[in-house]
Amino acid sequence: MTIMADAPMAVTATTRPPLPRRPVPHERTPDLPTPTSPRPHPRTVGATGRHDDRAARQLLDALYRQYAPMVVATAARALRPADRDLANDIAQQAWLDAWVLLLRGEELHSPAGFLAMRARRGAVDHYRLARVRREQATDYTDELTVHHLARLIGAAA
Repeated sequence: MTIMADAPMAVTATTRPPLPRRPVPHERTPDLPTPTSPRPHPRTVGATGRHDDRAARQLLDALYRQYAPMVVATAARALRPADRDLANDIAQQAWLDAWVLLLRGEELHSPAGFLAMRARRGAVDHYRLARVRREQATDYTDELTVHHLARLIGAAA
């Protein structure tokens, strides 16, 4: 019986061919097509030195005139009655999301659905973050509050 460790090992110097080099995106060969986008990049700058967003502004203005009350109402329905004052803030975030989407050159196929969805998710996100924060404002100049805190601290110690 022969053991592999006892057998002499043959060491041969073989050279491997070099690995193929990946082409860098700016070094495309003529046989590979260069990727193109159907719409221009949102940060392309025109001859004026500014991004031309007039079409997006006009579309957002038309959408705002048509759907602003619906977005605020959807946000208010998704909030608790005590938090109804946050409906305008959540609606503003929904409009900001729509603005970013339009600036990217994307199309809103169903603007009412998109804005309502963003308003509902904004309310859900608000409550999700509130669960994590659990912050409470405390007025330390009020003697009743200070007495209550001292009692809580004393009970915990």
